[in-house]
Amino acid sequence: MKGIFYYLAAFLFLSACSPKSKEDTAVKPEEPQGAVFPKGMPAGTTITAALGPQGGVLRSLDGKFKLTVPAGALTTTTPISVQPVTNTLPGSPGLAYRFTPDNLQFAKPVTMTFTWNDDDMETTAPEALYLAFQQGDGIWRFLPKTTVNAAEKTLTVETTHFSDWAPYAMFYLTREKPEVRTNESIGLRVQTTKNYLAFNFNRTEVEIAQEAVLDDPKNIQNWKLTGAGQLNAEARIARYTAPGTIPQQNPVWVSVDVLHFIPAGKIPGRGNTGKVILRSPIRIVEDTWHYGTIGGVEFTTHQHWFLFQDGILNIEGLIPNGHSVNIDILTLALATGTHTWNNEPLPGSAKFVYLAGLTGAIMHGYTDCTTGYDVNAGGSVTISKVETVNGVKYVEGHYDIGAFDIMAHPCAPPVKHITGEFRVKSR
Repeated sequence: MKGIFYYLAAFLFLSACSPKSKEDTAVKPEEPQGAVFPKGMPAGTTITAALGPQGGVLRSLDGKFKLTVPAGALTTTTPISVQPVTNTLPGSPGLAYRFTPDNLQFAKPVTMTFTWNDDDMETTAPEALYLAFQQGDGIWRFLPKTTVNAAEKTLTVETTHFSDWAPYAMFYLTREKPEVRTNESIGLRVQTTKNYLAFNFNRTEVEIAQEAVLDDPKNIQNWKLTGAGQLNAEARIARYTAPGTIPQQNPVWVSVDVLHFIPAGKIPGRGNTGKVILRSPIRIVEDTWHYGTIGGVEFTTHQHWFLFQDGILNIEGLIPNGHSVNIDILTLALATGTHTWNNEPLPGSAKFVYLAGLTGAIMHGYTDCTTGYDVNAGGSVTISKVETVNGVKYVEGHYDIGAFDIMAHPCAPPVKHITGEFRVKSR
């Protein structure tokens, strides 16, 4: 009996000391914690529809986000609203969208559909896109089961709750700023979610961590410049230097290849990303600038200036045919911040007035012929910098709005999307 005891003791000792397999000893990466981001601020008109047991559809005013409620998802008729808000999700193109009421739960899943345009894809690619939502804790979460339809330019998911929604780009090209002066340099890099491979993508939703630089040289290759200037690139970052004069081709474009960023089998329903080309425009500017797009058509003004009087900031500029571009922002003070488009002249609000000579006079908003009320077309103006240089005051920022041609039917919703970047000086 004593011999048997010694044998068992020796066996247990050897078993405890024997080396474990690599699988047993491998240190699994710690899954990143979701980052807390601020909630978005209202940036456009709220659209409300009464949906009931029969189901129905609700679209944001700009048509980019659509909610489809199937029959039986609601037991009673319920007012449901959607409003664009400022987007706090890094790398996400465009605005976010807030669906309310917050506490509404559906008996059946409803479908969220986001439709992108070419401008949304300037710095990312459809292969990198998912839909994400943000609730009261401030953490954005994306849904790995997002369906991408590149032909229809849509992202689609099912959900049973409301929150703020936006497209999430798993990787995207960033630049320090969209404009550079002659001989000025800016840096570019590809951003991603911090330690993204540590995520468990088999879950229904995945928390989004802080962004970080994608620094694996196997993933980042072939930086390329199309246009004037110089581009110096390493594996993960690049630096662009503008020419000494404003080139005829303006903006210039920088592109980079992202290779095999999402391995095959990593995310359910998504294959190997293969090669994706990211592109970003950089505009070479003078001391001031004002440029943008109307319905996807670019415009550039010259002789840029502003006038601030009686609580109204008026941004002006001339285009080559001699017509002017004007934007009015109602604000009590000339200060940084985001101003949303409102129908009422409230302090801190903004109202688009007209863009004359570009496609005819364009006004902001339209009339709802059912109710007789004017409807705001949605959007915002952001003043990012106010400074005085050599006794001259400058205002810098950007705007993103909906609008429509006043020659169209007065009851028609907006059909033209308008964006702009500006740095203007006092008259």
